[in-house]
Amino acid sequence: MDVLADWTDQTRNDFRKRITRANHNLHTSPLFSEEAVERLIEIHPREYADFATMDETGSRTSWKTGDPGKLTGKELIRAVKSGRLWINLRNLFGIHDEYRALLDQMFEELQDENPGFHPVRILGGLLVSSPQAKVPFHMDRTDTMLWHISGKKRVFVYPHHDEVATDAEREEVLLHAFNDELIHRPEAEPHARYFDLEPGEMICWPLHTPHRVENMGTLNISLATEYTTPEARQLNNAMYFNGVMRRRFGWQPPRIAETHGFNRQARYIAGALMRKAGISVPVETPHEGGYRFEVDPDAPLGVRA
Repeated sequence: MDVLADWTDQTRNDFRKRITRANHNLHTSPLFSEEAVERLIEIHPREYADFATMDETGSRTSWKTGDPGKLTGKELIRAVKSGRLWINLRNLFGIHDEYRALLDQMFEELQDENPGFHPVRILGGLLVSSPQAKVPFHMDRTDTMLWHISGKKRVFVYPHHDEVATDAEREEVLLHAFNDELIHRPEAEPHARYFDLEPGEMICWPLHTPHRVENMGTLNISLATEYTTPEARQLNNAMYFNGVMRRRFGWQPPRIAETHGFNRQARYIAGALMRKAGISVPVETPHEGGYRFEVDPDAPLGVRA
């Protein structure tokens, strides 16, 4: 089975530069049947699994993590179907050999179709979420591709614009160990484009593009892959340097989009050295730590406080 179904010249031109949609065949693989996903949830190490819920707005402050207890994969899928839950099986490809083989094929095809594309680190996870689940407004610190497998999903994608998220706000993500959420302001919405994904569709966008997701009344299964390139490392370290200097010394650097050549290279080197030396600044997270609910297939929304 080929993974990529229709990688055209236009797709090739847009990839990593603009919002890109394409078709794939992952949804036809038995590795992603509901029975296979139930088994995967059951055998995947719980230390590499996130179970979260949110209120009807899906806001970043409403998200909280929970304890799945000793529920079976079938019971957890039942809770997802009736509740407002989001499951992320992290490091999927590093733990399960059959999925690793599929990832290798996916990225071999991507490199064949895109000369000069050389990712240096590839990770990913399986996302299983409820019919009413929502993912808050955020950005990823690595290049990300969303491969939709089951259900219907609406993805809202926003441009790099100060009314959407400022450099200072995006730096917060890079300065934090794990939080990737951004402040969602009403003035961002006129800039949004939305895309309704069906099984067999993939969407990706340029690095650090803000986005959010709403499920459309069905159980959703998607594969999220992320990869790093030398260009992404350079940008992330340059923004890390800007973030530390802005917060420690009150320096107001020029917008990162206007920084090029030696200027950006110098910031990249300084940021890399700061990270290696452990130089950072404290940043806040909108979430409280620890488990704040238990998954319960028989409870309203699949959770119990």
